[in-house]
Amino acid sequence: MNKKLTILIVLLACGSFLSAATAYSTILSNAKANSPQMQNAELTYQNSLLTQQQNDLDDVVQVTVSSGTVSVLPADNNLTMGVNPDFSIEPSVEIVLPNDGQTTITASTGLGFEYGDKDYYSVSPSVSAKHTFDLTGYDSDLAVSLNNSKTALQSEMTYMMAHLSFESQVLSSIKAILQAEQQLDEAKWNLSKAEKTLSDSLELGNMSEGSVSYLQTVNQINLQKNSIAALEKQIATASEQYTTLTGLTWDGVEDLTSPDLTLNILPSGNTNVVIAGIDVEIATQNIEAKNASVSPSAIVVNGGVNGQISSSGKAVGGNAGVTYNAGNWSIGTGFSASKAQGSNDLNPSLTFAGSWTNKTTKRSDDLELQKLNNDLISAQNDLTDARTEYVQSAQNLQLEILNYTYTLQNQEAQNSYLSSNLEYLNQLYEAGLCSLDDIEDAQKELEWAEYDNTINIIDGLILENKIAQLNI
Repeated sequence: MNKKLTILIVLLACGSFLSAATAYSTILSNAKANSPQMQNAELTYQNSLLTQQQNDLDDVVQVTVSSGTVSVLPADNNLTMGVNPDFSIEPSVEIVLPNDGQTTITASTGLGFEYGDKDYYSVSPSVSAKHTFDLTGYDSDLAVSLNNSKTALQSEMTYMMAHLSFESQVLSSIKAILQAEQQLDEAKWNLSKAEKTLSDSLELGNMSEGSVSYLQTVNQINLQKNSIAALEKQIATASEQYTTLTGLTWDGVEDLTSPDLTLNILPSGNTNVVIAGIDVEIATQNIEAKNASVSPSAIVVNGGVNGQISSSGKAVGGNAGVTYNAGNWSIGTGFSASKAQGSNDLNPSLTFAGSWTNKTTKRSDDLELQKLNNDLISAQNDLTDARTEYVQSAQNLQLEILNYTYTLQNQEAQNSYLSSNLEYLNQLYEAGLCSLDDIEDAQKELEWAEYDNTINIIDGLILENKIAQLNI
């Protein structure tokens, strides 16, 4: 019975590692709230979301209202009645629709009259419209959409990477403290055993002070004390870094979740591969944009009606036209008709026009297209590299996962052996076949194994973050 009580006291004395500690979730949330780095990452991400919202805003109708020219003349300066009225104003409204052809509608009206004893007035309303049909097939909206998508993916990836990297940083900080604590505990235990062995040897007369063996043992003990002092400084430094990082005082860690090391290789690759694919599309669009600017092909359609109502009578008119623009030349035709004041006759008119200008930028355009084609080839190569790098990184992680699994299996076997060994030594001690020192050593080995178990979980969580980072 006394032996069993002694064993229980030893187990309680050696169980200091199992003291209360802070939950890992609390440590991580505190660290993120305490970190300027994470606060800046959050602000950067929020700004990127606002930028995306700006980029996604639909184009709106553009309306321009102008007063036009307002003229007020003295009556005695007005020499031609009905041609230069004493007061005139020419307000107008221009509306540009948010479509590909930039449809433009312009409405205006002229108002004039003579004041004093004269009785002249005039109103000259007009409405015209113009629309451009691009025949090149180039869609500028697609290029804008590709760039917006790339920006959105980059900001999302950067944000998620920042969180995972910071979490791994916190885990590494905890691991550094635990490893140093384990080494310190082992060093102190070995020192106490060495000092006890020296004391027992002196007491039993197996060693005398001043002998060579005594001096060697003392030197070894002093070296162990120096190592302990160095480890204590290492723990103090690591604890300060932990406090700076998390805002907490180190008191241990608990409630670490088991890592999920499932690795799924994505058929389409990760975000880096997707962005590289978008870069290929952007490079293609740049070539199409340059081709569209070098060899434009567009039809411009315009038309309008106008009229005048005045004290002298009424007049109406209208016009329509089509112009084809292709590179450095254009050709167009226009039709107009008018009906003068006091006349019932319609006066039609048909016009043709064309122009050609020698192209002075042909050599420069050819060189620019060569550069853009080189950019496309480079983007295609980058896409191939991104895919290869993703697959190779996934394969490297698979090896890391295998090595980690092997380490866990060895640790589980070691834990099972240490538990069985302690139980076996307890039985031997009760039978008087081993010493209490043997039990204490076995219990200490179990405690150090608990450090190893916790460190293995931390390594697994860091590896889990690496897997998550690969597949972002």
